[in-house]
This record gives sequence, C-alpha cells and structure tokens, in this order.
Amino acid sequence: MARMVRWSLVALLAFGLGSTAFAAPKKDGIVIGFSNAGMGDSWRQFLVANFNAEVAKHPEIKQAYITQADEKPEKQLADIDDLLVKKIDVLIVYPTVADAIIPAIEKVYDRGIPVVVFGGNIATDKLTSLVTQDLVQFGRAQAKWLAEELKGKGNIVMMSGIAGNTTAEDRLAGAREVFKQYPGIKVLDHQYCDWSPPKSKGIMEAMIQAFPKIDGIWADSGLMSWPALQALQEAKRPLVPSTGDQLNGYTKFLVANKVRGYAYPMTTQLSGEAVRQALKAVKGEKVEKKVTIKIDGYGPDKIQTLTKQDLSDWWWIGDDQMPAKFLPKL
Repeated sequence: MARMVRWSLVALLAFGLGSTAFAAPKKDGIVIGFSNAGMGDSWRQFLVANFNAEVAKHPEIKQAYITQADEKPEKQLADIDDLLVKKIDVLIVYPTVADAIIPAIEKVYDRGIPVVVFGGNIATDKLTSLVTQDLVQFGRAQAKWLAEELKGKGNIVMMSGIAGNTTAEDRLAGAREVFKQYPGIKVLDHQYCDWSPPKSKGIMEAMIQAFPKIDGIWADSGLMSWPALQALQEAKRPLVPSTGDQLNGYTKFLVANKVRGYAYPMTTQLSGEAVRQALKAVKGEKVEKKVTIKIDGYGPDKIQTLTKQDLSDWWWIGDDQMPAKFLPKL
C-alpha cells in the first residue's frame, strides 16, 4: 500500500502536480481575446488602433475579439467569461482595477490558456507575460530634461495626475529623484490635478497668484502642462519650459508659441507588443515574464517634426505610425 502511494505521488509529479498544463503549440487559426478596460478617451482609441494594426500583420490570427468594460471591473470580469466561451487561444488584458480582476486572470491561466497583461503591474504570478512601460523612468526623463533646460537653476511648479494612482505616483517618484540632484532647482509647489485640463488651469492660476517668478513646469501629462501654459499666457506671464506627454494639443501649443518643451510618450504601442507576446505564447516560443518597452522622449526638434497642426488636439503624436485605415476618427 505504501509503495502504491509513493508511486502515485511520483506519477502526479511527473505529470505536473501544481503546474498549469498549456495546450499544444498552435501555428495558425489562432483566436485572440482582448479584454480592454474601456474606450473613454482618445488615448484608448489609439490603444485599440495599435492592437488592430498589429493583428493585421499576422495572417496566422484567425479572429481577434475585443471587449470594452466601460472602466467597470465587474463588467470586465463578465467580458472575460464571454471571451472564454468563444474558445480563445490566448487572452490579452488591459485592466480596469488590477486587483479586482486578478481572480479572472488566474482562472483563465489555470485553464491552460496563456494570459498577457499590459499597462501596469499586477499582483499575481499567474500570467504568461506582463508588458509594461517604466513609469519611474518616465518621470526621471522629464525632470532631467527640465533641469538641464534650466541649466540646473530655477523655480518650478509640479503637477501630477490622481493622488494614489500608481501611474501618477511612479512618475512623481522618478521626477523627485532627479530634482534632488539639482540643488539649484526650487520646487515652489506640487499639486495633484487629476489629469483634468480645467482643474489644472485653475490650479496654475492660483500658483501664478502665489509666485511672482515661475521658471519651469514639470507636469506628468500634456493634459496639465498645456492648460498651465494657457494660464501663463492669459496672465501675460512669460511662457516657460515644460514637460508633458505626446498629446497633440500640448505639442501644438508649444510649436505655435515657439516655446520649448519635452514630451515623454505614454505609448499606446503597448497593445501591439502584447499581441506579439501572445502569439509567441500560443506558438510555444519563449516568452519573457516581464517585457518593459524602451521609450525615447521627444525634445523640441522632434516635437516640431511630429506635431500635427491640422489634426485634433486629442491626437497622440508618434503613436500614429500605422496604415491610415486603422487610425481613429477624431
């Protein structure tokens, strides 16, 4: 009897006790499911556009289903269940609230279906690949450009997104890390502006009243630096060097007013990389557990080249390098 028990344990271990058994590699007829958090802004539209453009490059993909959860975790949980019914070979997820959807991601993974998550960290190892952008480096790069632009000396204000949000806090941590290395840079004020242009403009107006001399603006997004510059202009104060992201409205303002700025992309090309990792997983190729996309920022010369003065303020420059049929209609 003891011998039978020992044999059973060995057999179970041999067949992968405690591990997930994935399906045999598949080379064509691949079905992808993409559970998207939502389509509430133009950045998300570019995210889906880059996904569709990458899918179109791969004839081995038979079908790509996309769901969007309206930013509601409970809907995203239901969406993932719906995608499973469609017999997907791999699941790609851009999370609403990462912690809330971990059970669904783990359930899919435990069924032997590869799971690729992108856009931010998530507290589970039960995924095939995590595709991210280094958001601390995002803030570092912006701060380094601004400090060097000011030659290491000046009064600056800082504007972040939503307090407690991982994206905002990582960017802020990177920026503060750099500014500590420049004793001549004085941070007059830091405020959370929720990535809201109206709120950012109001906060900047208050800063203008409080500080007679502002030499630079560190903002983690053009959604805040653009209205901040507008507030300076309306107050007839000098337009100063600033940082933001690849929002066309921000860069259009820089170009039109001949003011220097720096755009560090929060790239929507993450979705394309997620497709590439998903295909590797389905085909049985080596997949990295974590893929961090390397990004280069846009200085004034690059901004001049990439900015689309004839297109919407809500365009995302640099993320539009795809066939026109995939581009959002803004």
